[in-house]
Amino acid sequence: MRFLCLHGGGTNGEIFEIQTGGLRQQLEKHGHKFKFMNGKIPAKVEEELEGIVDGPFYNHYNRGPNPPGSSMLEAIEHTKRFIALQGPFDAVMGFSQGAALAASLLIHHSRTRPAEPPLFKVAVFICGAAPWDSSGLQQIAPRETYPITVPTANIVGKADSLFEEGVRLYGLCEPKKAGFFDHGSKHMVPFDLKNTEEMVRVILEAVEKAG
Repeated sequence: MRFLCLHGGGTNGEIFEIQTGGLRQQLEKHGHKFKFMNGKIPAKVEEELEGIVDGPFYNHYNRGPNPPGSSMLEAIEHTKRFIALQGPFDAVMGFSQGAALAASLLIHHSRTRPAEPPLFKVAVFICGAAPWDSSGLQQIAPRETYPITVPTANIVGKADSLFEEGVRLYGLCEPKKAGFFDHGSKHMVPFDLKNTEEMVRVILEAVEKAG
C-alpha cells in the first residue's frame, strides 16, 4: 500500500520520516511505500525538539486553548489538494495532530460524499489527538454508529499526555476493524525492537482486514 504520512504539530514531514524510520523499514519489506506531507501553518518547533532538528516547522491547523475554527477545513482542503497532486494513496498514517487530521479527513469524506468509497482503505493513528469536525468548533464524539469504518491501527502510549485523546479516537473506530497497541511510553514513536515489532503487527493486521 501507498501511505500518506501526516506529521505532528510543530514539526514537519522530514521529522516524521525520521521518527518512523525503524517502523517504515519493516513495513517496506512488505512492499509498502510512504509519502510525507507538510502542514501549511508556520509554527514554533515542539519544545523537546528545539535545537535538535532543522525547520521550518508546521501545524496542520491552529493549536492552542481555542478551537481551530476555519483552519480545520483549510487543513482538510490542503490535504485533499496534496492527494490530488501526489496520490492516489491507499492508506494514511498520522502522528498526534496528524492522526487527528487523518481521522477528520475520513469522517468529513464519508459525511460529504457518502456514495463514494472511503478516502483511504486503512488508517494508522499514532499517539493521536482527538479529531475535530470540519467546522473546527467541536470535537467529534462517539455516537451509536462508528464514523470511522475502515480498518485502523491505533497506537497509544500510557505515559503520553494525549493518552485519553488517543483512546477517544480509538472509540470512533468500528471495533471489529480496529487494532490497538499501547507501547506504554510517552508522546513518541518508539524505536526499540520489541515495540517496533508490535506496531508492525497491528498495522499489518489492519492492512490484511482491508483485503
